[in-house]
Amino acid sequence: MNIYSQKQRWKYFLAIVALLIVIGTIWYASHIANKVQREERQKIKLWSQAIRKKAALVKLTNQSFSALAEKERENVKLWARAEKEFEKPLTDYGFALSIIQKNVDTIYTNDNIPLILTDQNDRFVSFVNVPIVEDLERKIKQAKINNQPNKASDYIVEKKKLIDSLIGEWSSINNPIEISYLESKRQRVYYSNSKEFYDLQYKRDSLIQSFNDDLANNTALVPVIFLNANSQELIATNYQTKNLNSSIAQMQQENDPIEIDLGGGNIGTIYYFESLTLKQLRYFPFVMLGVIGLFLVVAYLLFSTFRRAEQNQVWVGMAKETAHQLGTPLSSLMAWLEILKDKGIDENSISEMNKDIIRLETITERFSKIGASSKLEKLDVVQVVSSGVTYLKARISKKIKIVYINNDQSFFANINKALFEWVIENLIKNAVDAMHGEGELTLRFGEHDKNIFIDFIDTGKGVPSTKLKNVFEPGYTTKERGWGLGLSLAKRIIQEHHGGKIFIHGSEINKGTTFRIILPKV
Repeated sequence: MNIYSQKQRWKYFLAIVALLIVIGTIWYASHIANKVQREERQKIKLWSQAIRKKAALVKLTNQSFSALAEKERENVKLWARAEKEFEKPLTDYGFALSIIQKNVDTIYTNDNIPLILTDQNDRFVSFVNVPIVEDLERKIKQAKINNQPNKASDYIVEKKKLIDSLIGEWSSINNPIEISYLESKRQRVYYSNSKEFYDLQYKRDSLIQSFNDDLANNTALVPVIFLNANSQELIATNYQTKNLNSSIAQMQQENDPIEIDLGGGNIGTIYYFESLTLKQLRYFPFVMLGVIGLFLVVAYLLFSTFRRAEQNQVWVGMAKETAHQLGTPLSSLMAWLEILKDKGIDENSISEMNKDIIRLETITERFSKIGASSKLEKLDVVQVVSSGVTYLKARISKKIKIVYINNDQSFFANINKALFEWVIENLIKNAVDAMHGEGELTLRFGEHDKNIFIDFIDTGKGVPSTKLKNVFEPGYTTKERGWGLGLSLAKRIIQEHHGGKIFIHGSEINKGTTFRIILPKV
């Protein structure tokens, strides 16, 4: 089997194996990623259920808080309605107020609502459940008992300032309730919230803060954004972003949001991304294959460079050794030719022998130059090609017709005549072999931009499209007897010694092949 056929088959085999490895790697990584994604979604589901339960607790606390606030206001209203029953003209309703408050407390025994009663001009009348005022009143009484009028007066002023301050503060918390008595008299009840109310408020706020913190500090699970669906207000997030709306849109594309009822008509919406670990796992096989591929490409280029350097050394060594080996017998042949001339041998025979010796000298010169830097001269390519064809024409089949196109023009290029004629010889011999000694060989000259070209067009069997890349490889041949070095040598001479190109310009099976040489125009 031809070495290049084997090489081609190995290429296909390795390409298929590489493709299977890539597909297998991507499939397995995708399988693992999907498995992680399912587990991650399950965690999110469990986490969201926990959030829902905590949200339900927050909702219940909010409802209890609202109920307590409403209950306390109803208590004060009840107290106010009961107060209307007292239509008697009294100067101090403190005693009645205490009784009413105690009656209310029998209904809601846990309430401890602080109250301040004023007249219609907001002058202090009485109070209930205000310990700090009670303390000042005790101090006032004690100062009076101790006959300390100045001290008692100071306490009275302090009490007035404190009551005015409490009235101002409480009126901002709850609207005062007015009480009508007699016919035109009115009193106002200022009240604050009970200790139970504030304790419940603190617990509610702590629970909501804990809820938000649990959500925002969820860095081990997924990036989340928690919004109030009604006001679109950001409640909490553990995801840093400059464009919140854009991030929410991206999250919605990746995953369906989770809605949570927080109570009071408020709906919370949780948007979330896939975790960073899952995203990295999705891209990992491509990164891994890219790194491996880059490594293989660099390794291939390095080894190819070293291989070409080794091949060049082999080429140079073999060429020089061949020239050396031919040089010694060639000198002997030239000496024997002179001896034969002196003996009067037939001149025609001597002339033909001399041509072959000159031919051997040319071959020796070629081998000696192939391994060294070549000296280029400005020559007419048409004349050099015609000279090579003239030599070969007498040594090929008479059934080969050679046709020239544009040979009446001159096309100059820097070439080494000995090496360039070698290329011409190899191309013509290949064309003759492809036509099996019968056909037409057309030599066409031309120029394009800053280059000149020479086409060798034969009417042979053509080159299969699958073999077009192999014809210039060392060892490639379709002949039973051949080394497959002619075209490889021609490519080396044109590219490395003349800075040109040689390639198959076109080929059709059973119609022929066109080889083209391109050289820089001078």
